[in-house]
Amino acid sequence: MLFLLLVKPVFAQDSADTYTKYRTDYLYQRDLYQKNYFDYLNKKDVYTQYRTLISEKDKIDATKTVLFSRNLMLKSYLMALRVGLDKYKTMNSAETEKNQIEIKKWETWLDEQNLIIPNFNNNSDIQTWSKDFKRRYVEIQRAIYSGLAQSQINLRLQIQNDIETLANNIKNDPKNQNYTNDWFTNYPVKSNLISKSLQTAAQLCRQPQRGNTFSNFYPDVKVEINKANTYLKSLITDLKSVAIKLNN
Repeated sequence: MLFLLLVKPVFAQDSADTYTKYRTDYLYQRDLYQKNYFDYLNKKDVYTQYRTLISEKDKIDATKTVLFSRNLMLKSYLMALRVGLDKYKTMNSAETEKNQIEIKKWETWLDEQNLIIPNFNNNSDIQTWSKDFKRRYVEIQRAIYSGLAQSQINLRLQIQNDIETLANNIKNDPKNQNYTNDWFTNYPVKSNLISKSLQTAAQLCRQPQRGNTFSNFYPDVKVEINKANTYLKSLITDLKSVAIKLNN
């Protein structure tokens, strides 16, 4: 999971405040989960050593606590990710909204599971539930990595848009003596390459998942994002040269 890759975006104040709240809650839930997990391991070791009814009950109680805590941690991360997608959402509203709806669905599902977990009475109940969770977790991971990918894509689309706006401003500057002609000649080619890489990144997120093991598409997404970065940097470098000529 990419829990620690969540970074604070800068956008509307209300959204920023909500994001900060959710991110803070995630960090708290993460620490609490780690504490509960270590407690579970201790109770499990005690049960393995003594096999008493008391140690078995302690292990079951610790298991329920850690599963409940894990769900809270996952939900708090999903909430922060969903709100974080508001940044640059206007660059691709439809796809971003789809990601947010999918993430919200799993937030609700985790809440529902935390109503079930306290009712577990034995290892059989826990094992049955865990098998279903493992299958669902594949889709949760898909939602997370798709959301992270969409966030990366939207940022590049915003940069691409800002570059074109700046270039047009330079082109219309009274001091401009056709300095941008060559730049605008090369722009469509590089712009198309950026769009192609970002489209490929988005398509990778939609590949089907099979079985109970998550097939992580995010490394391939990052390859395409890095390609887009290269073309964006090239455009920015060229535009800087034009700006320098204009200022001189």
